[in-house]
Amino acid sequence: MRTFCTSVCMAFPAISAIAEGYQVFCVVDASGTYSKMAQEITLARIVQAGAVPMDTAAVCSEIQQTWNRPDAAEWAKAYELIFPEYQLLIESYLKARQVEHDGEQLDSERA
Repeated sequence: MRTFCTSVCMAFPAISAIAEGYQVFCVVDASGTYSKMAQEITLARIVQAGAVPMDTAAVCSEIQQTWNRPDAAEWAKAYELIFPEYQLLIESYLKARQVEHDGEQLDSERA
């Protein structure tokens, strides 16, 4: 069983879930705290207890699993909302596919 901890007080729920036999993933960028030191101490404690720290992008990627799926465009939209910079990667990919489809010559192939 897996559980994801995203609350401000992630240490106690994470450690309790581990004690109950769950595999715990803590989404550290979805958690807030009052200081950098508190964040680092909490992260060290949950890792010591056996939790796996990860970020929102990793959670999305684990749920999505592959781009080779019928709803890939919807996933791309979700990534753009969560990570605005991801739009640049998507635009680059779509342009590369267009160049491939249209049979355009790449700049690197021009003499």
